[in-house]
Amino acid sequence: MVPVNRGAFCFPRAARLGKNRNYRYVYRKGKSFPSRSVVLIYLRAKELKIGFSVSGKVGNAVVRNRVRRWLREDVRLLRPNLKPGKYIFVARSSAAEIEHGALTREIRRTLERAELLKEDQ
Repeated sequence: MVPVNRGAFCFPRAARLGKNRNYRYVYRKGKSFPSRSVVLIYLRAKELKIGFSVSGKVGNAVVRNRVRRWLREDVRLLRPNLKPGKYIFVARSSAAEIEHGALTREIRRTLERAELLKEDQ
């Protein structure tokens, strides 16, 4: 079995966007990259901070939490490849109706279109 550097793939508290005022600032000043099921809002910054938003329109609490877990897991695995900045991933209502694999591909495509993945990927 090959040892894995788990630290690169964890999602520490320091990498989270956190407070409501941080979300508001990124929403106001950031650039939006929409896709069918996810909207990415990005703001250039020196360090990497990531937040997630799933509105009540997505479904009941079980569905919203599932979509939020999927988003977090997909972004957690992509985190070492992301350029520094502040990111908010906003799930649209259609995110509840697609498979996890399709959501993963859509997130990656959105990041590629926004040119936010590091060059060596």
